[in-house]
Amino acid sequence: MIRGGHDGDVEALRALLLALENVQRSPPEAIFVAVGELAQLLQKSRSEIIEGLDTLAGLNFIEGPGAYRESDWLFRRLTRRGEALADLIRDPTDWREALAAYGPFLAR
Repeated sequence: MIRGGHDGDVEALRALLLALENVQRSPPEAIFVAVGELAQLLQKSRSEIIEGLDTLAGLNFIEGPGAYRESDWLFRRLTRRGEALADLIRDPTDWREALAAYGPFLAR
């Protein structure tokens, strides 16, 4: 499952955030994120992708109106907080180091 908390899949949240970073536009505009396609790309279920998007929005990493019908999620942009996180986790080496340092806290 994609969750930011206890036994969550932080790898999937990372992949989701970085995927959204790649599709955002400047200036920001609403983008229909095809949940099914994203689920296939990240090898997760549609409900896990929606849960992950809701988690990222709830933690103020992304902006967007949210779920749209059953097939899409309206995404606008990464927030400043989301951009800062993406900068920290983009590089795989930095990501491994962050997981080594903070992984025990994420597993709680």
